[in-house]
Amino acid sequence: MEQKLLEIFKLADELDKKQNVVYADIEYTADKRKKLVISIRSKETFKYIERCEVELANNPLIKWDNMIELFRSYVGGACNE
Repeated sequence: MEQKLLEIFKLADELDKKQNVVYADIEYTADKRKKLVISIRSKETFKYIERCEVELANNPLIKWDNMIELFRSYVGGACNE
């Protein structure tokens, strides 16, 4: 899990450098639920374009590769004007 999360952080930084339309927003709440929220947001309006919320404390079956692929698609220009 740590390796996938590190890759998401790296892609989030790359997204900001390569995109002028969207940016990544990553929030982690370290309470009993250990909630992780990963979002793609508009730089102009700050509205959510994509959002994934996961409670890590419940040991969910997380599709890390799907989240990574989502970031890669935006880094590659899926929403670049």
